[in-house]
Amino acid sequence: MAKNKIKLPKIASLQEKLSNSLSLLKSKMPKNWQPYLIKKNFLIGFIVLFFLVQYMQVSKVTGGISSLTNSGSSLVDEVGQLNEVTAMLAQDLTEVRGFLLLPTRQYASSLDFEETSKDDGNEDSLQIALFKYVGYLGEQENLKQKMSTNSSYLDALYEDYFSDFLDSKNLSLSKIVETDDRSEVYILDESGNQVLYFYLENETGNLYRATVASLDMIDIDTESEFLIGAEQFLTDNLSSLLSLITQVEETKKYIVDSFAAEEIAKLLETEKLTFTAEPNESEIGLLYDIENYVGEVVAQVSFGKSDLAITLIDIRDEDNIVLQVTDLATALPPFIEKLDVLPAVQKKIIDAQLGLKETFEDEGFRLLLEETGLYVEFSPREDEYRFYYDIKLGGTDGTLLGSIVIEKNTGMVEVVDPTGADTVNLLFFEEGLKKKLQI
Repeated sequence: MAKNKIKLPKIASLQEKLSNSLSLLKSKMPKNWQPYLIKKNFLIGFIVLFFLVQYMQVSKVTGGISSLTNSGSSLVDEVGQLNEVTAMLAQDLTEVRGFLLLPTRQYASSLDFEETSKDDGNEDSLQIALFKYVGYLGEQENLKQKMSTNSSYLDALYEDYFSDFLDSKNLSLSKIVETDDRSEVYILDESGNQVLYFYLENETGNLYRATVASLDMIDIDTESEFLIGAEQFLTDNLSSLLSLITQVEETKKYIVDSFAAEEIAKLLETEKLTFTAEPNESEIGLLYDIENYVGEVVAQVSFGKSDLAITLIDIRDEDNIVLQVTDLATALPPFIEKLDVLPAVQKKIIDAQLGLKETFEDEGFRLLLEETGLYVEFSPREDEYRFYYDIKLGGTDGTLLGSIVIEKNTGMVEVVDPTGADTVNLLFFEEGLKKKLQI
């Protein structure tokens, strides 16, 4: 068989052409650049240019992949094809780098990574449940040990040498107070005010030290370290704490006395409001409630124990605007007068009445009444429990078919039959209308 012959250019001829080209290029270049224009540098430049072209191609393809991936699952097939192209380009680059005696790299596919991640997932429900159970047992045992350790720290407060230290500072220690959530121990001054207290959380086993102005979690290793820390804290901060407590007590008295003043007391009575003199503890300090006559909190007075700031809060203000004040005698009257003091149910009733009135005045609704020969009493009758908007056939003296009612205890709008029974919420009243009204 005849063999096809491939004619290759002669190496000498190529070298000669390359030398001639370089010589011609040198003659046109500045003299200070001519020493660098050699065959070796030309070859390096060619290789760098080759890799730049390859890099741009790969970047363009992978960029397309990212865009397609973000577009959703409908493009999965196209992404797969592009990943195949990327893999082939990566293989070509690896071969070229090997040919040039450069280090090779492994180019991983993101789809391969996702597939591997899925394969690594554990779908054995029994095994997962066992992991959770054993983990739970471990957590409970750790919590039990943590509670035991931190409880011993609270007990250590009653040791003689720490009691002697408290006596030297005119301080005393309360008994441990147990609640559903935690255990508490208070260090009190001569007037019975809480200078600081320690509490142990039942849920987490964490031990905290709290004062009027601060809250810190305690993380120590021994009882002696705990007692030394408590002693040092009191030594360093007792004077400032006692001063702050005095200011807090004075401000609390100022708030209560301000609401007891004759002008404010009369205003509260007029608006049927009640000021609660015993505050509630919160993260920001103390909260004094202002309630309407049915016991709903409509406003609050907030007192920050760390900064001693007094703030008036309108609970029903949709804009959540708070007013920080320094003179309650001046700030309280306009604040109280602007409060929405109506009970929530009464507000709901008013809203329902306004909604029905708007519907009754609607031209389309009036046309519907005219076409069906019905009449609605726009002014309701009422009894102890309801407002009734009667629906009649034929006019004011016509046959009562049913009524739209507003429940006084809930503010709900319902429909009833002529006897006032067979109640159905109007919002859910659809196909049963004819039956209910007995048309």
